[in-house]
Amino acid sequence: MATGINNTSFTERQIVTFLLGEDEFGADIMDVKEIIRVPDITRVPNAPSYVEGACNLRGNVLPIVDGRARFSLERKEIDENSRVLVIDVKGKATGIIVDKVSEVMRVNTADIEEPPEIVRNLDSDYLNGVVKLNNGKRLVMLLDVVKALSVNSKVTERINETEKALDKNGTNTYTASAESIDEEQLVSFLLDKEEYAIGIMKVKEIIRAPQIVKIPNSESYIEGVVSIRNNLLPIINLRTYFGMEHLDISDHTRVLVVDMGNFTAGIMVDKVSEVLRVPVSLIQPPPKISTQNNEQIKGIAKLNNGNRIILLLEPSKLVSADKISQIGGSDWSYEQNEDRRTLERQLIDEEQLVTFKIDAEEYGVKIANVQEINRMTEVTKIPRAPYHIVGIVNLRGNVIPALDLRRLFKLPDKPITDATRIIIVDLDGKRTGIVVDSVSEVLRFEKNLIEPPPEVLSSGIDSDYVEGVGKLDGGRRMILILDISKILSFC
Repeated sequence: MATGINNTSFTERQIVTFLLGEDEFGADIMDVKEIIRVPDITRVPNAPSYVEGACNLRGNVLPIVDGRARFSLERKEIDENSRVLVIDVKGKATGIIVDKVSEVMRVNTADIEEPPEIVRNLDSDYLNGVVKLNNGKRLVMLLDVVKALSVNSKVTERINETEKALDKNGTNTYTASAESIDEEQLVSFLLDKEEYAIGIMKVKEIIRAPQIVKIPNSESYIEGVVSIRNNLLPIINLRTYFGMEHLDISDHTRVLVVDMGNFTAGIMVDKVSEVLRVPVSLIQPPPKISTQNNEQIKGIAKLNNGNRIILLLEPSKLVSADKISQIGGSDWSYEQNEDRRTLERQLIDEEQLVTFKIDAEEYGVKIANVQEINRMTEVTKIPRAPYHIVGIVNLRGNVIPALDLRRLFKLPDKPITDATRIIIVDLDGKRTGIVVDSVSEVLRFEKNLIEPPPEVLSSGIDSDYVEGVGKLDGGRRMILILDISKILSFC
């Protein structure tokens, strides 16, 4: 039985996501030729402020646009996270500097919405839509990068003059059709302090580290399994596989969804560096240390005159299909189907909550209703509003009401502290901010640990607001799960 990960649906788009300032953008992967570190740039005289200049990319001239300046953001110094997206603009490559490349992901076209008016008024020509992920908690603005990087004829003339000056040093104009067949395109990543890479044709997508379900009695390097688009994907921790020291998952951790030959698996790495093209002439065979190493490492790329070494991995030689056939793979026996259904039930029969405190009591709301969690912001009071509505707040240009749960539960007011948070919840498209004393954690536990609320609650709040009680740690920890529809019925 196939996992289905290999099938690309016509209802999906693959995008490269990146940051400019605090906003996340996305570009269609078909427009992105490659992703490189920021090179040395030659200034273009009298060019618009957003044109950073041009650079020499493997003997070809590449115009460079500063993404922040292009979209009227404050300029920022180039750092180790800065990258250049090389975009095919009408047959000619142009680079755009971004603050950081996040990941490569597939998104369902049903999750792409028209940009709101307040955004559309800013860059109407360059926005194709807004992708809502994680139930709206993460927004990615889809850019028409080709249109955004199309410059007028005068700018083109100045860039051409720069190209001619660079051509005197033996370069040629870089065009999309000038790609050499004697190159390998790689996705490079870090494990500890070493840099590795896998051929881009083997990498289906790059995702953030998801919630992983552990698998008992599996190999130590098998981190577990995740559900992606209703399919199970085994996760291999490459650090553990190579015998490296354990490292906790961080904001940099990524999972490469890789074609392993007979199956698809996720490979967990410390950090994805970049997508780059490497001339075959710079790739050497690995030293003959052992047969196993020679199979897993297909080559060594020596860049920057040997100062940068990248180990090229062969995914099909890393893990054999029989090692993880019980959790992932393309062939399933009846018993394996039973195991798979057990895991699927485990993923389905769980509840995920955002938990928080009001006084000494701990409450939770379903994460599907939570858009984001912010520090307490300035509140504008509304005359003659209900007592529990403390006012309205401005959330990136959107005005939403703010409800104080202490007041709704008839508890005494408490001064705002550094721990005070406002949880932005969404119910049927209606957003409201809920003010709480502090946020505890995002918690996942089995639904069978949730019981109906008793008629009389020890906390003294109206039981109509509570849809269930989660009992954890053998009943020593109680979480009152709030019914958001009842909480917001007064807004």
